[in-house]
Amino acid sequence: MSVFGLPAGMTWVFIATVVAGSLGAVHYLVWHVVLANPVEERPPLPLPGEVAAGGDEGASPHGSGDRDV
Repeated sequence: MSVFGLPAGMTWVFIATVVAGSLGAVHYLVWHVVLANPVEERPPLPLPGEVAAGGDEGASPHGSGDRDV
């Protein structure tokens, strides 16, 4: 059976896409426009124990590089 000329499986994908887009639009309108919560343009703050950007130029985020092989 086809709906809108699409097979049944693709019809459900189409419906899910429309519903997801509608939820995103409603979220944007309510949260960012009506309640005036801005979109965060800055990078998030580092977690405790992490080095902030530009804090230690020589440090690797993956450790010291010494491996036990």
